[in-house]
Amino acid sequence: MSQRKTKVLALLGSPRKQGNTDIMADEVLEGARAAGANTSKVYLDDYHVRPIAEVADNSRQRDDPRRDDDFPLLLERFLSADIVIWSTPVYWQGPSAQMKCFLDRMSSYFNHPEYVERFRGKGHIVLYAFGRPEQEHGDWITRPMKLTVEVLHGIYLGDICASVYQKGKVRQMPEILEACRQLGADAVNAIREQKDRSHK
Repeated sequence: MSQRKTKVLALLGSPRKQGNTDIMADEVLEGARAAGANTSKVYLDDYHVRPIAEVADNSRQRDDPRRDDDFPLLLERFLSADIVIWSTPVYWQGPSAQMKCFLDRMSSYFNHPEYVERFRGKGHIVLYAFGRPEQEHGDWITRPMKLTVEVLHGIYLGDICASVYQKGKVRQMPEILEACRQLGADAVNAIREQKDRSHK
């Protein structure tokens, strides 16, 4: 019986199509495909996802009062993936609003008994871009995302940043593009090995 292909999903937080984080995600997906994965990409800005509503204090008892929007559809795609790429520019000391809404809405599901096991064991990649030379600007993305992956009982596979402002400028940074492709391939191989070990 042939082994199921690893599924890699890129979540794009920027409203700019073919912007820097979109280009970086494409390169990671290319590397993942070269390693034998099935890949897909979602522009969060194309969907109607409202900010989180009031939820219960106990994360195991939460409901999602706003589940009549597009979030449940996106959540199912997220849960079906083996590796998730979080790709966002740095906007005002954090991820884009589109990405933040997605993260916040997961609060109604990540620890719910019906969903909790489907969150566990995924690989996570973080891509981000910012228009400042100081590398610490990336901490506004990597620190909360590392904690998010820990809460989700996932595997943090790495991150890549581009200090770039102009739309599409990352195309002129071959070292970043190559690093993205390599990370995509390495991530697929790492998750494949992880699954092989868990099945032994």
